[in-house]
Parts: sequence; structure tokens; C-alpha cells
Amino acid sequence: MSTETNQQSHQILRPPVVVIMGHIDHGKTTLLDCIRSSNVVAGESGHITQHIGAYEVEKNGKRITFLDTPGHESFSQMRQRGARVADIAVIVVAADEGIKPQSLEAIWAAKDANIPFLVALNKIDRPEADANRVKGELAEHEVLVEGWGGTIPIAEISAKTGVGVPELLDLILLAVEMEELTASPDEPGTGIVVESHRDRKRGVVATLLIKNGTVRKGDWIQSGTECAAIRVMENSDGDAVEEATFSSPVRVLGFSEPPAVGDDFQVCANKKEAEALRDAPVKVATDTTSNTAEEGVLVVPFIIKADVAGSREALEGEIAKLNTEKLTVKILRSDIGDIADDDVKTASTASGSAGSLIVGFRVRVTSSAQTLAERFSVTIHTSDIIYELLDWLREELLRRTPKEIVHTEIGALQVLKIFKKEGKSVVFGGKVMRGILKKGASFEIKQGDEIVGTGTITNVQQSKLDVKEVEAGNECGLAATFSGKMTAGDVVSVFEEE
Repeated sequence: MSTETNQQSHQILRPPVVVIMGHIDHGKTTLLDCIRSSNVVAGESGHITQHIGAYEVEKNGKRITFLDTPGHESFSQMRQRGARVADIAVIVVAADEGIKPQSLEAIWAAKDANIPFLVALNKIDRPEADANRVKGELAEHEVLVEGWGGTIPIAEISAKTGVGVPELLDLILLAVEMEELTASPDEPGTGIVVESHRDRKRGVVATLLIKNGTVRKGDWIQSGTECAAIRVMENSDGDAVEEATFSSPVRVLGFSEPPAVGDDFQVCANKKEAEALRDAPVKVATDTTSNTAEEGVLVVPFIIKADVAGSREALEGEIAKLNTEKLTVKILRSDIGDIADDDVKTASTASGSAGSLIVGFRVRVTSSAQTLAERFSVTIHTSDIIYELLDWLREELLRRTPKEIVHTEIGALQVLKIFKKEGKSVVFGGKVMRGILKKGASFEIKQGDEIVGTGTITNVQQSKLDVKEVEAGNECGLAATFSGKMTAGDVVSVFEEE
């Protein structure tokens, strides 16, 4: 890192923060794995990045901080947050698959954040790879790379073999030289909360990205509604450090509650100043329904539990999309941590016409909570892969959605004579006016808009012979189960149900 100092502002050149973005399974984390020469992706469920990781590397004596963001569509807010925090973006596109929905979303996020970006064309070693096709697709979406009439840098790489990765790092360093990124190490540290969660053994852990100044162990920091003295501070390798400065990601312990992901943080002179700057807590209602659900709409109460704040945020967004005309999702609680007794008790007492659900992402269920759930008939489902959890949710809600019965008229008959009516049985004769009349079909009799009788045809006779159906223009005799009123001259509407 250069140490040229601006004497007036005490600003020095700082390392860049680079966000890695792209479609699911296009090799974002494998690229970071290659850069850091460690196996990050093997620790992710289903080999998919589930939340932002922040890592520091060194190239030609210069530090670079990388952010890895999820590719699944549910994590769009996390990708946008990554772009907002970073100085430059690397859009990873698989050379064998080309542009995908999250590829475009990543490009839009970088453009919206007004940061420069370059393209890493990954998996170039695969037989199906077609670099020119992908460059053409990029051009179709107004991303003109070098060699295709544009100025956006592009590197053809294989994150698996390492081919082209050193050249990609050189492109990154070249791109940020033009930005002249500066910061001051003498100022109190400020930055953004990248992630936060509640660890079973260590308590609340927050990942911070320092944008300016210096943060030291023991400092009081304030973020949103939370403030804390830093008890433990670790670098991206998990090593304890006494201080860290701009462009560095650090994990800190000391908060009593997880700070909100995406909130700014700042170092304060003391506890009094931190508490004075703290935002007033705002009670946010997670209930996505009105106080009174519309008649006929199924209400499904939900409790969401996740491992980290970013995952919880993604789940909230996805579950809110599940509302339909016939089903309304009601989020009772959304929190970080394992599924415990109180979650089950809250779910069991919730008012809802379809029973409560508790969904957990990368969390466990305590044994006592499992026992309570069985006792109160509360459904709990957990998963370590978000799209599998969402697939299960959609199927479960579809199963609970009331089925709509559609009546399709297949014919109509005019009653000519009633031969016998005893209890719920009736024998009558008539003429088919339109369509057909079938054995086993249902029917109803209307007088104006009022239904005065309903039944099901149990037998059909034509010329005293049993038949399955009778077409329009023919007379027949019928036996049916029936309730209501029937008189000669009535028109019977015959229908099938689906």
C-alpha cells in the first residue's frame, strides 16, 4: 500500500474493497478460494454461498479486500448491499452458461451503486465454453467489454485451475489506480455492518467493514439502535487483533443484540457518546396481514429463525411473496438463533385458520422445542440450503390452500314426471334439452337465482335399458339421490366437478 500522505487532509491511499457478484454456481466463491488458496466453498451448504464473506489478500505487496455475495435470487438485497459497500465489482459469468438472471441483477446493482466493474469470464477451460457468445450476450445488455467496442475490462479465467486469475488481480489493481481511493488512519473508525449473528458459545458476533479511520479493541462503537464496547476483535483469518484500519473486515464481540445488517457504525469517544448517538428503537411490525383477514382467506402464522441477519432478511422477503388471493402469510416473529420453546409456544397460541409454521435456516431445534411442537401440532422445518427451504414452503402452503371446486355444466334436462320420491331417493323422467346427461353426474335445480334442489344421478335408463349417458333431444328415466324440492317442469342443470 502506498504511504504518500496528503499533508492538508492527512489522507493516504487505501486498499480497494472488491465485491464478487454473479449467478448461482458460476464460481464466485471458487474464485475467492483460488485467490486465497484455501477451501472456503467446501464449508458452504450445497457449495452455495449463503451469506456475505469478507476476506483480505495481498497482490504485489498491495492489500485487496474481497466481498463474496450469494447468487441465489433470494439474496438480492445482500448483493445490492455488497455493491454499495465496495469500490469496484467483479461480475463472474460462466463461459459455458452465459448471462443468467442474477448476472444481470449483479450488473444492475453495480451500476446503481455507481461503481466501476469488470467481467471475469469463468470456466473457460470447459469444452462447452464460448467466450465470444457470452461477450455478445453482454453487449446485448449494454455491457461493452474491451475488444467488443467498449472499455469494460474482461478476464478469461478458470477459478478451478487458476488460469487467468493473476491477470484478473492485475486488472483490479489497474482499475482502482484510476479511482485514487484515500482515507485517514488518524480518524475514529467508521464503516458498515456487513453481517451479524448470535453464536451459541460466543454471543453476538458482528462483521464490520471499516471504510475510514481506525478501530481498536476496547473502543465504544454505535450502530443504529445498538452500541457496545469491543471485547474481542478478529481479522478475516480469525486471528485476534488489537486494531484494524480502513478497508479491513473485522469480526467483533461485545454487542448484546445483533446490529442491523447494512447499518453504518462509528467509533465513539466513550459509552456516554455512543448511547447519545444511538437511534431510538423503532418497533417494526412483521405481521404482513391486516387485523382482520378477509372472509374465505386462509391465514398461516409464521415464525422465522435464521443463523445470521442477512439470511433472515432474505427469508422475510421471500415469504412475503407467498401471499395469494386465498392464502395470507402472517409473520409472528423473525429472529436470529436456534428454534426454542418460546417459538413453539408463540406459534401454538397464534390465531390462524391453517395452523402455524416455524421455518429455520441453518439453525437447530432444541430437543424440548421439538417435544413441544409435537404436543401442540406445530410444524417445524429446517434446511441449510435456502432454495430447498423455499421449495418446501411453497409445497406446504399449496397443500394447505383450500381447493376451489369448479362446476362445469355438461347438459340440462326438463323434468316431465316424478314417479317416486322416498327420503333421499327420487325416480323421475325427463327430456335432455342440451348437452348430455351422465350416470354419476351431479345436478341442481334453480328457481330464479335460488337453488331449490341438489342431487347425484345414480342410474339412467333409455327405452327401459340401463345406459351410461343420454344425448340432447332424447327422453330418459333417472334414479338419483336428492335433497330439496322437485316438480314437473323444473329444469335440471347437470354438471361435473373439478
